[in-house]
Amino acid sequence: MSESDPELEKKAHRAQMILYGVMLFFLVLPFVLLWLKNRGVFGQF
Repeated sequence: MSESDPELEKKAHRAQMILYGVMLFFLVLPFVLLWLKNRGVFGQF
């Protein structure tokens, strides 16, 4: 498939952005949880 379908390319780009977003989310999540724990947010549980 030498000539690329622009619609397919757009979908692939969106999927890539979503993938990067999810990866970033899981990268940041532990630090956020640690910060909340240190703030004492989970003290009532």
